[in-house]
Amino acid sequence: MTKRGRSPADAAADADPNLSLAAAAHEIKNALGPLAMTLQLAERQLLADRPVAPGDLAFARAQVRRLSALVEDLLDQTRADLGALAFRPCEVDLCQVVTDAVETFRRGKPSPIVIELPSAGGEPLVAPVDPGRMQQVLVNLLENAVRYSPPGSNVTVRLARRAPATARIEVRDAGPGLAPDEQARIFDRFVRGAASEGTSGLGLGLYLCRAIVEQHGGTIGVESAPGAGATFWMEIPTA
Repeated sequence: MTKRGRSPADAAADADPNLSLAAAAHEIKNALGPLAMTLQLAERQLLADRPVAPGDLAFARAQVRRLSALVEDLLDQTRADLGALAFRPCEVDLCQVVTDAVETFRRGKPSPIVIELPSAGGEPLVAPVDPGRMQQVLVNLLENAVRYSPPGSNVTVRLARRAPATARIEVRDAGPGLAPDEQARIFDRFVRGAASEGTSGLGLGLYLCRAIVEQHGGTIGVESAPGAGATFWMEIPTA
């Protein structure tokens, strides 16, 4: 992984590891409580010879997925800190990686997402990347973009060639945007933007995105202004 300087948030987390434990425990408790109540309700329905409501089963599955994602983020944070994230690069067409990531995201959350790819008549935009990890980054960026954008507004994913031997992927939203001080630390551990207040999450998603992109030898950043949406971008080498 590309070496980088330690941020204040990283240093604070290292100085007090209970920060991560407390944040994780809070999120897990928030997911376990409603799950336990739903399972108790299902148990009472079965004991009374009544069918379990499909909505209750769907809610329970959603909570299990939420718990699984929290645990996986915590595991990936540890791997990233140790420079041990699983990394299996191969030569792939980035157009296909982007398309697959968007389709994967749409299966869980049907959303108006616009995809802008290089012209179909050109050569494939091939790069040595780990497709699964790159899709993890894109799905995370899409999750944030849709979460903070006004309902029904478009989210745009753009892939373009950059010289020399570089590809740039952008995820652009119409959300509330980020102030300059937020932009400076949004990729740090346990940092969440002001717009995330009241929503769940550990503040690890963008930290892991940065770790994955840097492991590919690339860079990641954000361009934004308050009230004008945000464009999260990454540039990775194609050679």
